[in-house]
Amino acid sequence: MSVKVRAATVSDGHAVGALHAASWRYAYRGALSDKYLLGEDVDLDRMHLWRTRLAEPAERQHLLLAEDVDRLLGFVCFYGGESEEWGSYLNNIHVAQTAQGLGIGRLLLHSTAELCGTAYPGGLYLWVLQSNTRAQGFYTRYGGRNSGTGAWEAPGGTVAPVFRFSWADVDQLREATADPSFPRTAFGGR
Repeated sequence: MSVKVRAATVSDGHAVGALHAASWRYAYRGALSDKYLLGEDVDLDRMHLWRTRLAEPAERQHLLLAEDVDRLLGFVCFYGGESEEWGSYLNNIHVAQTAQGLGIGRLLLHSTAELCGTAYPGGLYLWVLQSNTRAQGFYTRYGGRNSGTGAWEAPGGTVAPVFRFSWADVDQLREATADPSFPRTAFGGR
């Protein structure tokens, strides 16, 4: 498989929205209402979100895609230098269910750490559902630490408990996610 990472363009909104909705359907079961996840609303919400974010990007918003030829395997969205205390905010990271276990999530984390290290030195943080132990294990494997709790007022009317996972230094994350078996990405990393 030949995977490349690139910055998203306005035309990627539909594909990113579709992958985001599909990811929520399998990873967020039990945290979001079944009525919301099984209905059309999740698709419409995610499509609208990504079309809007790509058409009118917030300052310091970065959306990176991992692709194999013409297939979207995953994406990551982060906001550089979002918090004085915690650093850049990793708002979304999702990998297609069929691509999980192939190193795509690691590659997206690595690409994020590289871009942050160049433009936004300091830390990186994200929020993860307390029920999503698989994701927590993934972040822990690459040096993320559980550094707090919160609540997510999710679409569909659910309030879900979350943990903050953080890295004090994106350079540590970049090193932890480096993998020489992947070809160089569009951002110069491995």
